[in-house]
Amino acid sequence: MDLIWFAAEMAVYASVGYWGFARAAWPRRLGAAIGGITLFATVWGLFCAPLATYPLDGAAKVAVEAAWFAAGAGALVATRRTRARAAADGLGRDHH
Repeated sequence: MDLIWFAAEMAVYASVGYWGFARAAWPRRLGAAIGGITLFATVWGLFCAPLATYPLDGAAKVAVEAAWFAAGAGALVATRRTRARAAADGLGRDHH
């Protein structure tokens, strides 16, 4: 079961990193990807990790984990919308 949780955690980091790289110009892409992953890793390490600095129990832990995984899924959805919008904008331009 620990392997499944670890894989889900890595998937959240991947989706947040991917969201960062889907952002605007190159320097901001890198900053958004690294910053997003760092923010998510900090929250996880402080409250949800097995050796968390401020471990939560019960409903508080469930709430933070649910919000954390939902935010990771939201980052992936936002990335798909950003990419779809960029593709649609590219198709609508006249390239003569």
